[in-house]
Formats: sequence, C-alpha cells, structure tokens
Amino acid sequence: MTTDAGLRLELSQPGDHVRACFTPEPGRLPPDRATLEASLEEHGWRGARLDQSAVNAFLTQCQLADGEVDGVIGSLLDGAFELEITADKLSLLLTLMPPEGGRAIDIEDIAAAATSMGVVALLDKAAIEVALEAGSCEGREIARGVAPVQGQAARFDSLVQPRKPAQSESEDDRFDLRDLGSLLLVNPGTALMRRTPAKAGQDGMDILGKPIPAEPMVDTPFAADLTGVAIDPNDPLLLLAVIAGSPRVLPSGVIVSPVVDVEAVDLHSGNVTFDGSLRVSGDIRTGMSVRVTGDVVVSGTIEAAHVEAGGDVIVKGGIIGKAETAHGADSGEIASVRSKGAVHARYIQNAIVEAATEVVVESGIRQSDVSAGERVTVGSPTGQGSISGGRTRALASVSTAMLGAPAGTATTVQVGLNPFADQQKAELEEQRRKILEEQAKLQQLAAFFAKHPERAVGDIREKARATMYKINRDLFELDAEIARLAEQMKPSEEAVIAVGRRIHGGVTMQVGHKILKVMEDKTGGQVRVVDDRISVT
Repeated sequence: MTTDAGLRLELSQPGDHVRACFTPEPGRLPPDRATLEASLEEHGWRGARLDQSAVNAFLTQCQLADGEVDGVIGSLLDGAFELEITADKLSLLLTLMPPEGGRAIDIEDIAAAATSMGVVALLDKAAIEVALEAGSCEGREIARGVAPVQGQAARFDSLVQPRKPAQSESEDDRFDLRDLGSLLLVNPGTALMRRTPAKAGQDGMDILGKPIPAEPMVDTPFAADLTGVAIDPNDPLLLLAVIAGSPRVLPSGVIVSPVVDVEAVDLHSGNVTFDGSLRVSGDIRTGMSVRVTGDVVVSGTIEAAHVEAGGDVIVKGGIIGKAETAHGADSGEIASVRSKGAVHARYIQNAIVEAATEVVVESGIRQSDVSAGERVTVGSPTGQGSISGGRTRALASVSTAMLGAPAGTATTVQVGLNPFADQQKAELEEQRRKILEEQAKLQQLAAFFAKHPERAVGDIREKARATMYKINRDLFELDAEIARLAEQMKPSEEAVIAVGRRIHGGVTMQVGHKILKVMEDKTGGQVRVVDDRISVT
C-alpha cells in the first residue's frame, strides 16, 4: 500500500519483519516519523517493535534519496501468555505479555491452554477480561479449586468455677491471706467438664478435579484413670463428680480428691500422705511430713517441716524454719514446701519454697530459697514487703518494695529463666524413654500377631490397639510439653525485677544471662535487659 508520501510497508517473506519502501517523485515530500506511525496504524501494526536506529537511518536515506529506498525497520510480535498451576494445585495463575504490533491473545486461547493442562475448574472470565483489557498481568489467579475445610479437634470445657481471692479494701492489704484458706469443693453430681466431640472436615478438590482430603480429626475421649469422677449416664459428653472433694482440672478431664481435716500435723497425727486435699486448723510442726495430691490449707504456720502438694499451698500464718539460712543447713531445721500450683503465705523465713506457678507473700521473705515457675510477689510496690538474704528466682517477674537489707546481706534475685527447667527436662526425657520402650514392646507384639493371627485370642488384639493409642497420645502430649519447656529455657525478653522503694548494697540481680551486682544503696525501679545490658529505670 502506498501513502501520499510514497511510503509502502510490507512484511518480509517468510517471517514477520516490517520492511519500509519509499520511491521519491518530483514534488513528493519524503516521509517523516509521523507518516511512518500513521502507516503502521493503517496496517493494524500499531505498537510494532521498531529498531529505532534502523528507522532513523531509513528516514535519513529518504531525505537524500534520488531512487527507491527500502530497509527492515522492525518486527511484529504476537501477544503471549503463561499458565502456572500452584504447588497446592488450588490455583491457576495467568501471566500475560502484550502484543507488539502482532495478534493479541483472546480468552479462547487461554481456555484452550487451560484445558490442555487438564484444568477442570471454572475459569474466572471476569479476571481474564480485566487482564486482557489491561494488556498484561503477572500471576493473576484465573481459576481456583476448593480448599478442604479442616475439622475441629475434640474440645474440653471446664465447668469448675475457679476459687476467687478475697477482695481488699486498699492497696496495702491486697495480699491479705486471711480469707484465702477455703478450698474449692464440689459435691457428688456436680458437673465438672463438658466434652465437645471432634468435628470431621470436608474434603476439597484441586483445579485438576482431584480430591484433597481434609486432615482426619481424632475424637479424643476423656482422659483415662480419672479418680472421683464418672461420665453422666444420661449424657456421655458430661463428666460428673462422684465424691465430695477438691477438683483439679486436667487438659482432658478432672480429678476430684477427697478433703481431710486435721487439727494439726504433729507427733499425735503422724506424717500425712494420701490422695486428696488437706486442711489444717493449727500448725504443721517441726520435723513432720505432708505429701498430698491436692491442696494444703494451713490456718497456722508451717514450721521446719516438709510439705509437698499437687495443688496450691495456702498458709494463713508463715513458713518458718529454725536455721539462719536455707542454704547448707540441716534438712531437719529447714521448712521445705513444694507445690505444683501456687504458694501463698504471710511470710517466709529460713525455708525452701518451690511453686509451679506463683509465690505470693504478704510481708517478707528472709534468708530463704524461693523459686516460682511464673512470678514472686512480696507485699505491694509501695508497702513494706521485702526480700532479704538467700535466693529468689522466677521465670517472669519478682516484685517487692525493698530488696536486700541495710546491713548489706547477700541477696540474689534471678528472673528470665525457668528455675525448674533442668530438672523438668530430665524428668520429661526419662518419661519419654519409658514410653518409647512400651511402644517398642507393643510394636513387637503387633508384628507377632500379624505373623500368627491364631494366637490373638479373645480381645487381646483390641486391648493392644487401645494401649498403643494411649501411648501415642501420651507421647504427643509429652513432646508438646518438652517443646514448651525448651522455649522457657531461652531467656525471656519481658522478664523484670520490680522494686518499689529501695535496692540495698549486697544485692545481685540476674535478668536472663545478664548480672548486675549492687555495691551501694540505690532507689528502686524496673530492672530489665535493655540493649543487651541490665538497666534500672
């Protein structure tokens, strides 16, 4: 086709190279760039990929030519696209490249390519049209499968109302323990826990039409070997108390322990060891021993005795040993209290106290070794609470008004590390070793039955399967506990020692792995690690 400027455009054969030709005639002006672009538009080649240096050379030759001029000035490129199936096969992604003077991609091209890939999911035509209108896109989703809907694991909801501490009138008596001595008790027939069965998920389907199974959900039953409780005969999802006692909530069940009342633990009563909770209206005398699986509530004091509780230890009086220090003293002279819950007392002196959760003391801790899995709180920040001498450790925080003593008594406070981590890790690993040994024995038994099915008489095979299920569940829970403990063995960034009024000389404070020794008295504050060093603010 010839324009008014004598310009002719054609495609080289074979190929899609654009060739421009110009024949000069008298009175005919040579073509310029606008003429060239108009001619490309007229041919439907708008946007062709031009070689600018070739275009400039051609137009320059046209200005000087006295005979026909021709040359390749560019090429035509058709539009292109790529389809990608994501790794989970739930999405089809479109990447679209625009044409450069060539043929544009249409929706039929994309649909045909998707079909050739085996895609059966419906294409999102609206998304494709938006991409075609824009001329290009990268990774646009144009088809989607149906993702599986995951089910819900069995849920255990406690119906036991926690014991509420007494309400105080002012800040100074917020840790008054006079009203904390009452145990949480339940009667036979009390509803303790409701189990919501596991809910199965829904399978999905990928864009190729293949099913994607939902993760199977194990319908975990109430824990085995629960004591003092039974499943409601009229409601298999409800756990009831069958005895009067003190409840202890577990992840998948509740244990109810009987409560025993004694006037005192002394030579008259003898040492106390049983499954349940203990209320002592008087004192636990020097040299005596108490080991119970529930709570221990003492209206008087704990002297240089040994107390172990599976629940809380609440002492309206104090915990006081005979020795001047809890470190290196004769075991018969030290008060020793270990709790898998919390320890609350009016004061602690010359004692070893360990609590899985918290230690709350109304007035003070003196010359004692106190450890808590979460926090130690003494008095109130502006009150008279004090910690002097000995060692006090907690994972999250230690809070008191006064730290140390004017006489420079050596006092150590540590936060940010689980004080029981090493011991707990060793115990958990020993439990895991024993469970793995049981698992190996059952696996050998299962292999034997597989080879000799005639030996699996009665329900022995079903019992073995039930035992294996319990072992696998225990192993799963144990691994989760070991992983949680591993996190607690790392220094906690939020750990703090809070001293409301004064820190005396002779105090050593450790936050995580950082240590600060106080040589002279100083005003209290928040002691934590800031910029990799201990700071008091």
